[in-house]
Amino acid sequence: MKTVFSIAGFDPSSGAGISRDLDTFYSLGLHGVAAPTSIVVQGPFGVQDVQAVSYGAFKAILATVQESISVDGIKIGVLLNEQYVEALSNYLPEYPEIPVVVDPVIAAKNGLQLLSDKGLKSLIKLIFPKTMVLTPNLDEASHIIGGTVKTLKDMEACARSLAATGPQSVIIKGGHLRGEPIDLLFDGYECTTWKRKRIDRIIHGTGCVFSSLLTSFLVHGYPIKEAFLASESLMDDLFRESYRITEDGYFYISSGLLNTTLAERWKVIQALREAKERLYLLNPVKCIPETQMNVGYAINSAVGIEDVAAFPGRIGHHDGKIFFKGDPLFGASSYVARLILDYMRHVPSMRSAVNIRYDKRRLRTAREKGLNIAFLERGQSLDILLKKTLVNIDNPPDIIYDEGEVGKEPMIRLFSRNPHELLKKMEMIAR
Repeated sequence: MKTVFSIAGFDPSSGAGISRDLDTFYSLGLHGVAAPTSIVVQGPFGVQDVQAVSYGAFKAILATVQESISVDGIKIGVLLNEQYVEALSNYLPEYPEIPVVVDPVIAAKNGLQLLSDKGLKSLIKLIFPKTMVLTPNLDEASHIIGGTVKTLKDMEACARSLAATGPQSVIIKGGHLRGEPIDLLFDGYECTTWKRKRIDRIIHGTGCVFSSLLTSFLVHGYPIKEAFLASESLMDDLFRESYRITEDGYFYISSGLLNTTLAERWKVIQALREAKERLYLLNPVKCIPETQMNVGYAINSAVGIEDVAAFPGRIGHHDGKIFFKGDPLFGASSYVARLILDYMRHVPSMRSAVNIRYDKRRLRTAREKGLNIAFLERGQSLDILLKKTLVNIDNPPDIIYDEGEVGKEPMIRLFSRNPHELLKKMEMIAR
């Protein structure tokens, strides 16, 4: 497996720095190693302080990596001062052919300095000439050239000026531009841009994630332009999936979490497709209510209807055979989604449900088979029933039913951990 080396600060909230870099490397199939230069005391409300990791420990880590690990790419972030820059410069010549990506972090969002003035001068002199790609934001680019970068035209001129200091390519991140953000790549020959719609939220660690994505794609052999475009595309996905770890404060992003969520959603859809094939074989037409049936399945930690997949248009029957109107989709049924979400609030492992036609014989069979049954009284909410029921029994109910009322069909709701287990229970009571 290829290995990528991150040299940066450590953020205990895992929003930026080496913790975020390692998450990114692993999410793209790379092994990550790291040398922390500092502990950046921060959380979802910003940076409060920065404490240097001992210089001796930093040099020892560099030496250990140099002696025992073959590195395929290097990503550089917070370096604090000229002492750490010089130590890193002495390390870099050992790997002249691999991608070196430098995110020249100068200050935190709140202005706290993370690289001294002497450190910046050393970075430009010693590290820039050994850099494959430099990735400053507008403020960092302006600070380095000693000017102001406000427009796309300014960005292009600035990128060319920065390339003249040594880097093979320069990417200027235009998140602070007026209007829609634009990022610009100058590859030494031409410029390529990526424009996106602005998201109305402050997201922590975007620069770190972008530079570590870029490093990863370069390590995988992408040419610089393709690595730039791939990183930008993935950043768009990450922005859409950004999340908070507190009720307010900065938002966070994680490519590892995104991959996990995508994999989970694929597994949910696949499980429902298999359930569809099984239902074709079972053909439980007598179980389908007048209002039709649906089967739902939620991802782990589901919070909304969009996290629960079901069959669009419900499941009916025609000429004595079960009938589906489409393949499973997330957000396809608010009814079954609400059932599952209400249940998951009390029993997170119970992520699947189906509604079937009410029949006293089914309930009697269910009791004989040892299934747990709960009765939903008229006017009682599922949430209140679960609060009462789960206090009194060791196992959660497999079935929650009601006897209907005027204008409302009586219904049996069957719950389980997954669709496979759900259909087994359904077979037990179908008749």
